[in-house]
Amino acid sequence: MAKNVKKKNPGSTYQKGKKGEDQASAYLMLKGYRILERNFRVGQGEIDLIARRGDKLVFIEVKTRRGKSQGTPLEAVTPHKVKRLSAAAAVYLAGNPQERGDCRFDVVTLGPDKNLLGLLKVRHFENAFSTEESFNV
Repeated sequence: MAKNVKKKNPGSTYQKGKKGEDQASAYLMLKGYRILERNFRVGQGEIDLIARRGDKLVFIEVKTRRGKSQGTPLEAVTPHKVKRLSAAAAVYLAGNPQERGDCRFDVVTLGPDKNLLGLLKVRHFENAFSTEESFNV
């Protein structure tokens, strides 16, 4: 007897998030960022993109919104989310001692506004938030 297996809907939140991360990644590479990791997941949380630009290690949260009913993409980066991102970044740094040094947290948002071509507008907020935690790992 076959189990009812739920397939990922092409319009699912997962697929929209992945597409947004792909667009954010391409945008950042055009700006000179080198993407080191995508979807870094640990028990403490997930970091959408980890990149390097010059001597700066950058942990990046990507938020996509197609409409305004859920608020702006930046509003979705709550204090709880910041705490989870910070904890995941500490785990990443502990496991990658070669990456230690200056780091920051950025947010890349897509939408809900569109550009002149009808595509979701991309905004990059460098150093979007800071953490009180020290990364002494």
